[in-house]
Amino acid sequence: MDGVSSWAAQLRCPIPARLCPHADVVQDWLVDWADRIVGPLDPAARDRLARGGVARYAGRLYPDASEPDLRVLAALFTWFFLLDDACDAARRPRPAEVTALCDGVLRLLRSAPPPAGPPSRSGQSAPPPGTGRPVPSQPGAANTPTPPQPGAANTPMPSQPGAANAPVPPQPGAMNAAAAGSGKRASNQPAARLTTPAQSRGTNRSVPRPDAFDGPLRRMLADAWRIPNQRMSAAWRNRFVDAVAHHLAGVVTEAGNKANGRLPGVAEYIPLRRATSAAYVSYALIEFATGRPVPDAIYHHPLVRELADTANDLLSWFNDLLSLERDAATSGGHNLVLAVAREERIPVEAAIGAVVRRWQRSMRRFVELCDSVPSFGPALDGPLRHYLDGLANSVRGTMDWSMESGRYRDALPPARPTNPLVPCEPHRQPD
Repeated sequence: MDGVSSWAAQLRCPIPARLCPHADVVQDWLVDWADRIVGPLDPAARDRLARGGVARYAGRLYPDASEPDLRVLAALFTWFFLLDDACDAARRPRPAEVTALCDGVLRLLRSAPPPAGPPSRSGQSAPPPGTGRPVPSQPGAANTPTPPQPGAANTPMPSQPGAANAPVPPQPGAMNAAAAGSGKRASNQPAARLTTPAQSRGTNRSVPRPDAFDGPLRRMLADAWRIPNQRMSAAWRNRFVDAVAHHLAGVVTEAGNKANGRLPGVAEYIPLRRATSAAYVSYALIEFATGRPVPDAIYHHPLVRELADTANDLLSWFNDLLSLERDAATSGGHNLVLAVAREERIPVEAAIGAVVRRWQRSMRRFVELCDSVPSFGPALDGPLRHYLDGLANSVRGTMDWSMESGRYRDALPPARPTNPLVPCEPHRQPD
């Protein structure tokens, strides 16, 4: 390939770039936090974590978050990246091990005790992950958690391999309708939507058994989850955990595909990618970051749901373009460019162009949808605006961070431009 510039210059993103002013301070805190939660990190691990810049990613998606809240968000983001690394470490993963890991995650989130007292209000100095004390006033304090590094022996797994079609939590959605009628799960399909009906939520809990989800990954999640669990409503917690279940269902499905050498077609891959991206999890965190609850009338409105899906596609397909070389070697064909190339029987270079054009059409659709969202009345329009801004930030923030983060930059061709996207604007105060 000619490098990133061959396609990135064609991705015109009209969404303004934003960055939380606390991002760099929180990045320093994040490295120390992981060092304390995981255990002493060697210099190479600390350097890799610092170059990943996950706090800057959280700062781009939630530019108005307070410093304490950005610490929580950065810790959660780091945990999700490390979980992704743990599940994607092998070209042929063992689905039973991935399933056991994901089941353990859901058990931890669903079994967390209810808040002991009144929740903290967003923006106040809530104790950050890894401490029971208020956030220190000085940056760089010793309370700085850092995520564990991929490849560490952080998740003891069962030794026996399992069936490739590992079960996923049942979710509503048209693509599972045929399977529901026959008593079988649709092949290669993760959960279809963002939420699980209350009556089926219990199915996300597996039969009690020794927990495969243990070690540093468990400690990190338990620490990062404490504050949102205490502060947010029960309805929000259910929504967040449902989004996590949807994501993990996609992770399990992809692991099964890779174990069997199954290559998804485009129609199968797109909803699967929406799950594995974890974008819906980040959308649930918009409410935590802004302190503005999103009522069900907004969250489940068809037009708003289409906006969420479209934003997810935009950031996911950008990532697929950027990660193409790595995915071709390690992802077992789970990349939109590779799926298009196989299905249309065209060279990969031609498939890159097809995906770029698909991305451009989706961006135009995203803008049209944003302009056509109706008013829900004075009481709801404020939360709606914050939520739609959060969806937009997820697209632009993912693009900008991906081009600056060592997680992706270090794997790009040497001749790449530093950032072919629209230059990042400085932090913009809210209107």
